[in-house]
Amino acid sequence: MNDDSQPKAQPRAHSDTYLFLLSDTRFHLAVVGLWNIAWLAYCATTHEWQWFMRSGAVTIVLGAVISVRYVLRLTKEERIRFRNMNVIEIFTESEKANQENDSVAVIYGVWIMICGTAVAAYGDLIGRF
Repeated sequence: MNDDSQPKAQPRAHSDTYLFLLSDTRFHLAVVGLWNIAWLAYCATTHEWQWFMRSGAVTIVLGAVISVRYVLRLTKEERIRFRNMNVIEIFTESEKANQENDSVAVIYGVWIMICGTAVAAYGDLIGRF
């Protein structure tokens, strides 16, 4: 027998640590900045600019993570619910704020990937200046 009177288990939300590490845009921007400054300083002292060039690959990956924040922060159940929303359903204020933050994160992520690509392609040329 199927007993519908029992409450259904709530979908498991992501942990605070997960949300911080994979979907906090400010954290990722700080990591990207520190990463590039550290490698730039290292290469300026050692004059081995190929390492700064290689650091661009990590910058690209971090930009991609920032860009897909909207996927990483939602559980599977939340993504399905958003896809299946009826016209009469409305987003809560926190959902609207998260969507705006997601949009901003995509913009940051794309710019970081562009900068990371430039560093990966031409970072070793800085030593020639």
